[in-house]
Amino acid sequence: MRKLLAGCLALCIPALLTAQTPADSISRTEAIDSVVVTARRPLMVYKQTGNIAVDIEQLKYAPLFAGEKDIFKFLQLLPGVSAGKDGMSGLLVRGGSNDQTLILYDDVPIYNQAHAYGILSIFSGETVQSAEMSKGYISPAYGSRLSALTQIRTREGDRRNHRQSLTVGTLSLAGTLDGPIKRDKGSYLISARYFFPEAVLAIVDNAVRYGFYDVTGKLTYDIHRNHTLSLGIYSGDDHMKNKEDHAENGFGWGNTTASLRLESRWNDNLRSSVVAYYTYLQNRQETEFKDDGFSNWGKTTFKTHEFGARMTFDQRLSRVWSLEYGATFSHQRFEPMHTKSIINGQHKDRGYSSEQLVSGALFLNNRFQWGGWRADVGVRGAVYDNSEQTKYAVEPRAQLSYDFGRDNAVWLSGTINSQALVQFNRYYYSMPIDFWTPFRDGRLQHAWQVSLGGRAKLHENLTLSVEGYYKRMRNLPLIYDSDDYLLGNGGFIYGTGRAFGIEAMLQYQTERLSLTASYTYTDSRRRSDGVTYPFEYDVPHDFNAFVSYDVVKRPGRKHTFSLNVAWRSGLPYRLTNESYPDTDGNPIIGITAYPTMRMHNYFRADVSYNMERCKRNGVRNWQFSIINATWHKNPVSIYPYRGSYKATVLIPIMPSVSYTRTFGK
Repeated sequence: MRKLLAGCLALCIPALLTAQTPADSISRTEAIDSVVVTARRPLMVYKQTGNIAVDIEQLKYAPLFAGEKDIFKFLQLLPGVSAGKDGMSGLLVRGGSNDQTLILYDDVPIYNQAHAYGILSIFSGETVQSAEMSKGYISPAYGSRLSALTQIRTREGDRRNHRQSLTVGTLSLAGTLDGPIKRDKGSYLISARYFFPEAVLAIVDNAVRYGFYDVTGKLTYDIHRNHTLSLGIYSGDDHMKNKEDHAENGFGWGNTTASLRLESRWNDNLRSSVVAYYTYLQNRQETEFKDDGFSNWGKTTFKTHEFGARMTFDQRLSRVWSLEYGATFSHQRFEPMHTKSIINGQHKDRGYSSEQLVSGALFLNNRFQWGGWRADVGVRGAVYDNSEQTKYAVEPRAQLSYDFGRDNAVWLSGTINSQALVQFNRYYYSMPIDFWTPFRDGRLQHAWQVSLGGRAKLHENLTLSVEGYYKRMRNLPLIYDSDDYLLGNGGFIYGTGRAFGIEAMLQYQTERLSLTASYTYTDSRRRSDGVTYPFEYDVPHDFNAFVSYDVVKRPGRKHTFSLNVAWRSGLPYRLTNESYPDTDGNPIIGITAYPTMRMHNYFRADVSYNMERCKRNGVRNWQFSIINATWHKNPVSIYPYRGSYKATVLIPIMPSVSYTRTFGK
């Protein structure tokens, strides 16, 4: 079977001759009518304890925001995963914060996955090959986070044919090129997109300008039949400017990553993977003021650098026993704030001291499989050094599962994790800045978790998965004075955390219909300074559903309707009208109390209609979407207003249109 394009296949079927036939009678080919081979995969698949893979093919049918496909919106549908609130692209897993989820993009850590202030993520749907989340058992090969692991991988370019695609959305433009470097030996992939809402912003407020761009590239080449080398790069940037009479304010952030990977197959029982990477995050804020001979220009930057390497071996020792082992190393440097300013020609330069964290780890995982049984027993040993102190962590992890066959299984797991990084945010000109710092006072964050779950096939097309968990966390920092914290003068206290919950996911699949519904009940608490309070993103009840139906399904043509519904409890919130100025007089909102109320329940319904048609030299696709089709007002914050309170709503009803044209086989 040879794949020509998405949704269209060419079959080469050899003739079986049972008698002597003249050669000239079989030298020609005959065209037959199109043959349609149909099959639907579930949107999400449980791979093992608490680990779920997302079907990327379903992404193109999901409702779009401004014409953009976003894998993170699918990941936020997973049971046990909270999206937080509108404008967040984070993954809040089982009572954990966003920094407690390790996000890897081709094995490169990502420190800020947000575009458009969190409404979109940096991962282009045109380049993503796979997405998996581990929130129960996490392989000892990965660590440094307490809650979860998310792995997103880019696809390789086609090794036989050159292909091109162009997507024009309501507020965006994207293009992708891929093809062979040398036929069947190597390939290239390059994709770029630009988001330009200036046309809409100019109608609302001509003084505001915003946009983002990103570029993704990947080169893959077989340097030997058993050794494959790949190079991946990503660069993206968000920028916003606001002009007033005599002033101009700018704000932005950007990611840059690069990775070099060598995958080797030494024999039938031993494989290895070696990857070296670099990742960089920059936040910046710029101001300029001119009036009556007075001028003031200032630029503040916040930077995070990391370079590292990982070596992994997979070895099969027998039919029932295999090993995964290796080592990791990373060096991180944090520059929390550096300000340059020019006031009437006088230069000033100030900022907080930079910090660094050097870490390394050795890991080993034993995997046993016999009959329907599978057991994983492993350990990770890590060392962390922040230039002042060195800390060690030993993290044992284990899971046991039994597969009854016919998609029925049960599993049990227990994990211990540690974390040496701390993330918090601070507001500058009403814009949040994320800070990353290493551990303080010789205390690493620690967590342990146990999970028990199962999956049952209730009907030929109906599957139910249920999992319960209990988790404890300690040494969680609560930062109440960011200036003192960054200066090393305290400004924080330590606390503990506890979370438990039950997750359920129901999946129904037919030839035309795909339905995935999930429900999570959870209770997440924090305790600091003798006070127990709900976690900032505690959501007792969380329901999500995604349904897609093929309205038209004929050879070379398909129309698909999809609906995504989300309902969840309101988030805890702290009402405050308190603020204090920083050294430049800008208001800073700090954490001075605990949540005192809950916002209204969240509800959102997104709809989409997708029209796909195979052309002679490619595929044409139209997609019409409406985000928040019911125009439900979901608050993201509450503020005092004329003796009462008002809520800030980020996403109103938002229609969009997207056109995609793919060329090539």
